[in-house]
Amino acid sequence: MVIRGTQRTDSGSMPPDPPLDIPTGPGGSSLEEDPFGFFIRFLKKRGWIPLVTVALGLLTAILANRFLPKLYTAQTSIEIQSEDSASQFRLEQIPGVGTDTSERLDTEIEILRSRNLALETIQALHLNSNPDFFPLKNSRPWDLTRPEYRHVLVSVFQGDIAISRLGHTSILRILVTSKRPELASLIANALVDRYIEHSFRENYSSTAKVSGWLNTKLGDLKDNLEKSQARILQLQRDIGVYGMDQSHSVIVANLEELNKRYADAQVDRLLKESRVQEMQSSSPAVIDAAVASLDPGLQASKQRLLQLQTDYNSLSQVYGSNYPRLKKLKSEMEQMQKGLIDQEKAQITRSQKELDAARTNEAKLREALDKQEQEAFGMSQKAMQYELAHRDYETNRLLYDGLQQRLQEAGIMSSLHSTAIHIVDSADTPVAPSHPRTNFNQAIGVLAGLFFGISLAIILELMDTNLKTMTDIEEGLQLPLVAAIPAVDSEHLLPSKFREFAASPGVSSWSKIAEALRGMRTSILLSSPGSPPKIIMIASTRPAEGKSSIAGLAAITFALNGSKVLLVDADLRRPSVHLRFRIGKGLGLSSVLSGKAPLHEAIVTWTDLPNLHILPSGPIPPLPSELLGSKELEDLLSQLRDVYDFVIIDTPPVLAVTDASVLARLTDAVILVVRYGTSRKHVVLRCIDLLERSGAHLLGVAVNVVDFAAPEYSDYYGKKYYEYYGERNPNG
Repeated sequence: MVIRGTQRTDSGSMPPDPPLDIPTGPGGSSLEEDPFGFFIRFLKKRGWIPLVTVALGLLTAILANRFLPKLYTAQTSIEIQSEDSASQFRLEQIPGVGTDTSERLDTEIEILRSRNLALETIQALHLNSNPDFFPLKNSRPWDLTRPEYRHVLVSVFQGDIAISRLGHTSILRILVTSKRPELASLIANALVDRYIEHSFRENYSSTAKVSGWLNTKLGDLKDNLEKSQARILQLQRDIGVYGMDQSHSVIVANLEELNKRYADAQVDRLLKESRVQEMQSSSPAVIDAAVASLDPGLQASKQRLLQLQTDYNSLSQVYGSNYPRLKKLKSEMEQMQKGLIDQEKAQITRSQKELDAARTNEAKLREALDKQEQEAFGMSQKAMQYELAHRDYETNRLLYDGLQQRLQEAGIMSSLHSTAIHIVDSADTPVAPSHPRTNFNQAIGVLAGLFFGISLAIILELMDTNLKTMTDIEEGLQLPLVAAIPAVDSEHLLPSKFREFAASPGVSSWSKIAEALRGMRTSILLSSPGSPPKIIMIASTRPAEGKSSIAGLAAITFALNGSKVLLVDADLRRPSVHLRFRIGKGLGLSSVLSGKAPLHEAIVTWTDLPNLHILPSGPIPPLPSELLGSKELEDLLSQLRDVYDFVIIDTPPVLAVTDASVLARLTDAVILVVRYGTSRKHVVLRCIDLLERSGAHLLGVAVNVVDFAAPEYSDYYGKKYYEYYGERNPNG
């Protein structure tokens, strides 16, 4: 609301009271209710904090970019092919061997990250003696025979590499970071070379197991072949021929057929035995592919499982593991994997049974052949022996040639298996450092500084319990704001100067502090219906809040309006009124209350303003609170009420001593002075509680030393305040 004062003049020497325009009640002003306005004031008040922190964050990032060590990153790419060129040379043509899956690529990535491969690369490049890779101790290479040193170097190596899959391709990207650009590219290329060599070595080792078994069998066949050949030569010498035709003999024909079937059974048994040996000694991928080739239904199930795994990986990246479709896919994959395992085991068991059947068939044919041989002996023992030896020789030769061919193919397969890995891009020497990332670090520094600055500004604003705004006072203290007294030069606070400025019809009559005190006077005059309060106490919570200055200037303001005013210095501990008005304090309030002097002798008339009288404190008594709480003071105030229009009382701070609380109950109104920006809410509330308990009538709060340029007040008063109360042309 707007309180407008009445107009009282003394011989026309003083301008009328201007309207007091102070927002009161909750809400204060429209700006107080406007969030955007509050945000603007917050920026004006605390905006420097984010600016400073942003500058500090940017400066920190710049310094970090300058002083952090420069690192270089080399990049190489390799392709893991789904099929290798050795598949056509396998013991059995197994469709689908090497089919690419995400599991296989993940396995290859882990192999590239393995400690063994890292140690091989360190040894190949002698990184244990390279200070650019890891600082040396006493300029001596690190001893790789010691486990603790190997662990440190391998950990550093693994920390410098990063391996990832490029999208949904079968290409792996390898990044190596080092202090030296040449070393980064060297490590990247060496790591790929070691990986290719490792892959070749592992696959060759797997194939070598089968080759070793074939070599053993091949040696036995070679011995049998040599023995057969020697027996034929011996029989030829015994019968004196070099060749015989026994096709006309049924026994010989049967014997020939049995020999052929027996040789086929042996080949079949050896091939089945070879397949079982391969399954037992080869890698899981080869076993799976071999089993799948024997059972098209199993191969179709594996293709279905691969499709389910692909769908599961794609959906999990988009929807997460709790997606119902993912749970269903996972359950279906688990069931299918279990079924595949059972089918694979059944197929391996079936292969073993087929091997057993082949052995049984071979044994039976051997028995039949032996029986047929016994029958052939009756016709021509020597001729039959020759024929048998010849057939045995042919059988051994065929077996030897077949297994020798397979052994050569196995060697070729192991040699060509490494071609499944192809280098897409070799690592080149990087030309620019990858770390520190200048723009990224500066952006992070700015964002971090902005976040920290805003957070700090908000925290400071929330922790700031000082009373500043009109809303702080009226809503926080539940008391009206009767005056907002601006900060002025100290000379404006001198009573003589203030009286001169406030009473002059010229420029100085528009003094901001004079207008503020006139507004306070108007609020006091209109505070009580019928008659305004006559005895007014000016109090404060703590020292140095400007209470005594406001009491003296308020007394002058009332006196300039034509009223008869008495200013009483009731601060009997640290009086200051006599110093401000430059009068003696030989006699005063303490003298009157103690009965040492009559009232009229203690009162001093201020020569600059005759209707303003002053009652100084007088000598400092030993017990000030006892005097202020005495019956004599109560009688004195009753006497002064009849003589003066207004009695302004200056008191000690409320929280410092009890004098003000004792005196407050005897007054008509109390004006509480708080200092702008330094008075805390809980301290002022404690002061108000003490005054209310003593029976004081709190009229309102006067904020002293207000900075009208601060955001809390500039948005309300603005530049017009200074223009309105600044220099004016009296004739204008």
